[in-house]
Amino acid sequence: REEWGLAEWLVKSLGQTRTDEFLKLPITQNQMKPSFHNNRSFLQKVDELPHGAAWSCKKVNVQGNKTDEKGQILHEDVELWMRDPVECVKDLIGNPLFRDHMVYAPVRAYKDPAGLHRVIDDMWTADCSLVCSLVLSQGMF
Repeated sequence: REEWGLAEWLVKSLGQTRTDEFLKLPITQNQMKPSFHNNRSFLQKVDELPHGAAWSCKKVNVQGNKTDEKGQILHEDVELWMRDPVECVKDLIGNPLFRDHMVYAPVRAYKDPAGLHRVIDDMWTADCSLVCSLVLSQGMF
């Protein structure tokens, strides 16, 4: 756990050159003894961590709202980075850290035991979720 704290600090606070310098310090190597000894081995450890859906990149030509000296509308090629949303949802649902926080069915929540004061604070507590659930369960879609 302490090494994860060090890793987080290295990523947030130091660039690659400074990380390498820090990891080569005698006090770091002799006292802390992290499982990575330079920036390269540190980044290899980071790459071994589980990661979500793969990123893909697509070049997109976008039209701007300005014109050039000839009056032609300017265009620019930009990178559009994206992930497959289905794979993202699979990763979220499959992550054991979220197991106790997932809700798969609508519920009616109340502030009081008598059920007089309803709480609508999440999607699954709203009427829309109840209606959608009923419609889908009856095969109306």
